[in-house]
Order: sequence, then C-alpha cells, then structure tokens
Amino acid sequence: MSRTTKIALDGDAISAALDPHRRRSVSRALAKVLGGGADKTVALVGFQAMTFFEEVAGLAKGVVLIEGRRDLVERYQKAIVARELGKKVKLVEADPVEVVLDERVDVAVYLPQSTWMMEGPDAAVLGNIAAGVMKDDGDLIPRRVVQLLELACPPTTLGGLSLRHPRYSRAGEPVATLSESKHFLTTDFGTITPGADGVDDTIIIRPLLGGTVSALRLSSLVELAEGIVQLSSEAGVKSIIVPLREDVTVRAEQPISIRVRYEPGEGLASANFSARLLAEGEDKSPIDSEHPVVKDLQKRVRAMVDELDKIGRVSDLDRVVSYTRRPHGDVSRLTALFWSVDEEFRQPLREIVEGFRRQASKEIGKMPSDESIYDWMLEVYDEERG
Repeated sequence: MSRTTKIALDGDAISAALDPHRRRSVSRALAKVLGGGADKTVALVGFQAMTFFEEVAGLAKGVVLIEGRRDLVERYQKAIVARELGKKVKLVEADPVEVVLDERVDVAVYLPQSTWMMEGPDAAVLGNIAAGVMKDDGDLIPRRVVQLLELACPPTTLGGLSLRHPRYSRAGEPVATLSESKHFLTTDFGTITPGADGVDDTIIIRPLLGGTVSALRLSSLVELAEGIVQLSSEAGVKSIIVPLREDVTVRAEQPISIRVRYEPGEGLASANFSARLLAEGEDKSPIDSEHPVVKDLQKRVRAMVDELDKIGRVSDLDRVVSYTRRPHGDVSRLTALFWSVDEEFRQPLREIVEGFRRQASKEIGKMPSDESIYDWMLEVYDEERG
C-alpha cells in the first residue's frame, strides 16, 4: 500500500470525505462565513480541509492550499491544472505548524483529528494558523468546541488481552453509559497557542445508573461557525473511549470525582484519567469565602465589572446576570454564564475562572464547585451594581 493510499484511508480522512452530515455542516459554515465570498480569501490547511477546495474556489476571491507532504502536493497541483483553477488557487508546500503567509487570509479551515485537543499536532497547527496564516479579525473554521464526557462501562479485556488504552469507538459500536453528558470545558480554537498549559481539572458527576465505571466516553459539540454546530459523534469517526486507571463501582446518584489530565497535542496515550468515589457531602465541602485565593478571584471579577462600566457595556452584564441567577435545568449557573456572555468577553472570563481553579487546587487542595465560583462572582456583582 502506498503512503498516499494509506493517508487516504485514515479514519478521520474518510469521515471528512464521506460522512454526509459532516460535509453538509462544513459547507454550511463556509457559506455563512464567506457570504457572497467575492472579496474574501480562504486558506485550506491539511488533507481534510483540502477536500473542500473546489467548493471554496467557487465562492471565494482566492484560495490558498497549505500542505507539507510532497506526494499530496503533487496530486493537488495536477487537480488545480485539470480544473483550470490556477488563477484563483495558490498551492503552498509547507509544514502547517511553521507556515507563514506573506498575505494573511480572511478565512482559515483546519479540521483537527481530535476536537478534544489531545491528538497529534492539532494544537500547534491551530496556534500557527492564528499567528501566521489568518488575519487578526479573520474567521477560523471550526471556531470553538465544547468538550463533554460520560461515565461508561465498555469491556477492558478481550480474549485475555488488555483493552485498557484510549481509542476511537467504532461506527455503530454500542457503548453502555451510566450518566448523562457533562460539560467539562470549552476551548476557543482561535486562542490556542503552541505550548499552552496542560489541562489538570476535576469534575464531579452523579451517575444515573449503578454499575461499574471502567472508562469515559468523550465527545464534542463543535461550533463550526456562529449557529452551526456539529456533534463529533455524528461523524464517521465516533467518540473517544478512555479507560480509567482502575474500575470504580458506583450506585445511582452516588457522586464520583473524575480527574482529567493531558497536554494539548501530546496524544491520547499520554492522557491520564482517574476516578474516585466521594463520601456523601464531600462534593459540597465548603471553602472559606475569606480565603486569599477567593478574595483574589473577586478582585479580578471586580476589575472586569469596572472595565465593562467604563466602556458602556455594563447593561449587557446586567442582562446576563439576570438570566443566570436562577438554574436552567441541570446546567450549572457558571456554565450558563459562559454560554450567555458575549464572545469577546468569554475568553477573559475563562482565564479568570480557570486561573482561580488552578490556584485553589494548589493552595487549598480542593476543587471549588461551579456553584461556589458563581456565588463568589455574584457577590462582587451585587456589591458593585447594588
């Protein structure tokens, strides 16, 4: 089998090329971002994005194809000539991790292998797209991902062989789950930088059913463009199955603490997922609101409220807080806050909250709940806004 054939048979490539739902979603995102398209340039980065080059060429002012593999570059060159697209399409042979364009583009498309940001060079490619390919005010497809996880109980052995290693679930594979999907974190692809801090976080889940938890099933809500969202498990490559270090037997509604640690781009094999049962009430153990770490959080929130007041946006904050004061279903008020806040403030708010979580874990030894964090932030808002 040739290298080109092997690349073409990669599971994610098949998903991009053949899965109708994914293709329709990406096509809709391209149409939305490009609008009329006559005045916009587009960069297609990597093999999966390249499968859309004829479609993009029909919409955009100009197209830049970025590919670092010589055999694929030769194929694309022949396709450009055969379709008489040489005046509109530029082919750049360069490593997507290092490429820098003399003229930045309005739109960039890169379809990462793992939207959980744990596989291959995805993090470095996305970081370089923002730094060297796309204009500062450009649009990236996809733009954002919401990472979800579920408690699952797939087999961990087969014929005496261990299956305790991360893998993609097979299309149509039944995976028994014991919990609903829980929001873990949200990643803005446009702000990813090479060498970004690793993820080390904890989430508490109450299973809906009792049984043995042997793994987590990871899936993603991928926002390709505003209002166009795809569930990653709808694609040809399904969700990710990550076995826990040890099985945990749970009862329905018994809280279980899941710790997730990984380095973006380092690969699934380097990820570490563990779980432990919590004693009743342990997940609600309070943190002293007078602790310096909490006060530092409130100081940062107060500075943000003051800044919003200065730029005349505090009325928007009032609207968001009014909506999030009351719980909305099973979603925490903090999660509802991130969903409701305007995009330009979401990342600064995320940095405040995630920085506080890391600091609290290090200095207090506890991971504060979403509800506690929201209440401490709300206290500042009430003080500032009466």
